Amino acid sequence: MKKNVVENFDVVIIGAGIMGSTLASLLSELDDSLKIKIIEKLDQCGLESSDGLNNAGTGHAGNCELNYTPEVNGKVNISKAVSIAEKFEMSLQFWAYLANKYNSIKPEDFISKSPHASFVWREEDIQFLKQRHKLMSKEPIFKKIKYLKSFEEIKKYFPLLIKGRSKHKEVAMTIFEDGTDINFGELTRSLINNLVKQNKLTLSLRETVKSIKRKKDLYTIKTNKGESKTKFLFIAAGGSSISLLQKLKIKSAKGYAGFPISGKWLLCDNPEIIKNHKGKVYSQAEAGAPPMSVPHLDIRKIKNKEYLLFGPFAGFTFRFLKNGSFFDFPKSIKLSNLKELITVCLSNPKLLSYLIKQILSGNSSRMKHLKNFYPLADKKDWKLFDAGQRVQIIKPKNIFSGKLEFGTEIIYGKNKNMAALLGASPGASVSAANMLEIIEKCFLSRNQQYEKKLKKIFPSYGLKLNDNPSKLQKLRSSYRKILKLL
Repeated sequence: MKKNVVENFDVVIIGAGIMGSTLASLLSELDDSLKIKIIEKLDQCGLESSDGLNNAGTGHAGNCELNYTPEVNGKVNISKAVSIAEKFEMSLQFWAYLANKYNSIKPEDFISKSPHASFVWREEDIQFLKQRHKLMSKEPIFKKIKYLKSFEEIKKYFPLLIKGRSKHKEVAMTIFEDGTDINFGELTRSLINNLVKQNKLTLSLRETVKSIKRKKDLYTIKTNKGESKTKFLFIAAGGSSISLLQKLKIKSAKGYAGFPISGKWLLCDNPEIIKNHKGKVYSQAEAGAPPMSVPHLDIRKIKNKEYLLFGPFAGFTFRFLKNGSFFDFPKSIKLSNLKELITVCLSNPKLLSYLIKQILSGNSSRMKHLKNFYPLADKKDWKLFDAGQRVQIIKPKNIFSGKLEFGTEIIYGKNKNMAALLGASPGASVSAANMLEIIEKCFLSRNQQYEKKLKKIFPSYGLKLNDNPSKLQKLRSSYRKILKLL
């Protein structure tokens, strides 16, 4: 688009990551007459949080993430894990639908089978895992989860965890063999390339948003390349969403702020080590640590090359994006969110202490954490690698204070002609369900045919699969076969 040129669209999406590409693909399937544009400031799609080594690539389905099943007063609550599992099944259905319809979307390029396990070694954590497994194994959606407690059983799946470990100490594991490893960067590029190929999308790279204004029923987005006007705006710019949202000054976003947490991995590319760890193994986070810092040792497959990642190790940064500016966080501090920021900092001393400890920790400390998982780990096989940024949500708790939220949230404009996605995990894994929420709130009333089409795209639309075991089994077999996960 040339400078000073004004173009009109039905939908403009800011950010060419997994969320933006999913909404564009879903809208295109519902109504191919929609004129859709994606604005991306980098020179390629899916290079920030979605990109291969910027995240763990776990298909988050509640199988192994212990922070999704909190223990309160001695009782484990698995409701969040069930909810996330339901949403992940929606993602699988959507990807299978597209892969079945379009030859250009090849499942082997972005998804593969990878067992998901939870591994613990402290007595209190073993009791927690036992209770968690007892509850989860009763749910149809987690029916295949297994509990292992002997060294020999665990060693069959993950030799690295057992070799060199004292046999006098108890360990325990749950394992879900049908877990997944997903390259969300490749998936993003597949979705966008598919739309561009069909002339269903205007993709503009190296385009930076300068301002966003709303007048009547239209949004005007001014960039370094000109202007775009749109009836519907979706802000899906990862960590930068909070800064873009502030440009709009909408009432529903008042008091919101972003708390940027950086991530680092220990990365191993030694095939002799990697061949002994074919899956994703999660454990418990340290006391006071943010949920995104739950330690895990993961296999990653990026363009036919395998890696092991351990971490993430958290830290504080002023950048909202890996490719962002040092001034991102300072510029986002406004009078409208100052009290929320201050009260969150004052009420989370454990988190601040944890982040300071992480920032000051050296390689020997990181290796010590790794050896809790992999006792024979050698520092010469591991190098430090920067992961993507995770900007956590700070929002009003009441008129006096704010609260810190770990998760994903969608903010809507008053007339439902604007949406912005904030937050992090489980993020990409539940992208289809999140974008479906936007469709239902902002688009469903426009056309009666949309709901019929949604039922074709999502065979379980309107159902809870966990409440329909036979339907769950039948559908899982169908879409997992298309995605080559059987």
